[in-house]
Amino acid sequence: MKTALVFFLLILVTQSHADDESGFVELFNGENLDGWDGKPGAWEVRGDEIWCTGVSENRNWLIWRGGQPTDFTLRLEFRWDKGNSGVQVRSDDLGEWQVFGYQVEIARQEVMGLWHHSLIDREHPKREARFLMTTAGERALIVSDGTRVNTKLEDAAAIQAHYNENEWNTMEIIASGDMVIQKINGVHFATLIDQDSEMSRSKGWIAFQDHGKGCTVAFRNIRIKETSSG
Repeated sequence: MKTALVFFLLILVTQSHADDESGFVELFNGENLDGWDGKPGAWEVRGDEIWCTGVSENRNWLIWRGGQPTDFTLRLEFRWDKGNSGVQVRSDDLGEWQVFGYQVEIARQEVMGLWHHSLIDREHPKREARFLMTTAGERALIVSDGTRVNTKLEDAAAIQAHYNENEWNTMEIIASGDMVIQKINGVHFATLIDQDSEMSRSKGWIAFQDHGKGCTVAFRNIRIKETSSG
């Protein structure tokens, strides 16, 4: 009951401050990839936008090296044209531009709203609970033993209709305590509450995914407001 109350209070607060840009810091200078770490040749700057070049055959991530924030609001614009991508938060760096942890999916419309756990091994005992954690219109709660319960709040297709393929969209990711929320074009898509005693993460890297094999995705106007020092 307490978790549900905190969830609804947080939604109300974020809705009331949706247009407030005070305290946000730019993560991308609009000119080059200073402060970012990516596989050579896989990412480039075009104008004031970061683009996946689509030349990498293998999955990789572009990692922001400015810190590992705990509680924060991350805002950006993104455009998906082809393939599979995502925005990673509170994640672990495995080296060689590989990232393990929470990801907001960026792909075709019918899969949007996914909270996904990237690079979790196929044989991992908690893979079923963590690999695909939500869809649009859902709240997922993972309790201390790793068991997941999903609650449907809205019709998935109705929420996904607010996302536009092959166009620029806005994204907002809110991380607060054990909760991470994704919003696209101002619409609440999905929430994950992770209380797993072994797997939950309270801090980590921010990164963008290139799934390889011709992925075409872009990001711009990337900024963050940290709400705790962690």
